[in-house]
Amino acid sequence: MKLIQLVNAYITADAMSSEAWPYDLALALVKVKKQTREEAAFFIERERALVDRYAATDENGNIRLTPAGTFLFKAPAEASEYERARRELGDTEAGIEPAPVRVKAPAEIKPSYIEALEGFVEFS
Repeated sequence: MKLIQLVNAYITADAMSSEAWPYDLALALVKVKKQTREEAAFFIERERALVDRYAATDENGNIRLTPAGTFLFKAPAEASEYERARRELGDTEAGIEPAPVRVKAPAEIKPSYIEALEGFVEFS
């Protein structure tokens, strides 16, 4: 499984953890977070190193952000190099193939949650 899939599953499970869910789904979310926590931390650490390498900073060393919340590049011509490096990071094979947990589908759920949890949670 690719690293970015694990990161997306972790982020989604973490976001969903602040909501009330039926017990079986809540338990599955806890398991997803446990299975993906280390890989998510690894990705964040490596992504931060990329940002530090390519981001423009202000006089205090803080990363300069656009109004949209993305960072400004030190050298705008290097934007494609950053995107390539970040994509390669996300495409790294993580060596984890989770055993999906089967749970009863909740009455309502966002499609993006279903997509991000694919491979970890099977809704029936």
